[in-house]
Amino acid sequence: MTTGRRSQSKANEIEREDLLSALSAARASLIEAQRCMRPRSGLARSAKAVISEIDEFAFVLTGKENYFYTKAHGTPPRSVSTR
Repeated sequence: MTTGRRSQSKANEIEREDLLSALSAARASLIEAQRCMRPRSGLARSAKAVISEIDEFAFVLTGKENYFYTKAHGTPPRSVSTR
């Protein structure tokens, strides 16, 4: 019995979301751990490199360069009055 393309695509989407969730948790843990490290230590640099690789992997999966970054709040521009 073969699975249809649509159900296979749905399964891939679910797996992708699970993977992104796991990557997000790992990234958050590394960022938290970095707070206790000396900034220029080898361990801190290694953590930064792994975070960078996680960001790259998320980019490959989603096509969004800043997938894990929070979105900026949309503040309307101030109106400039001309006198």
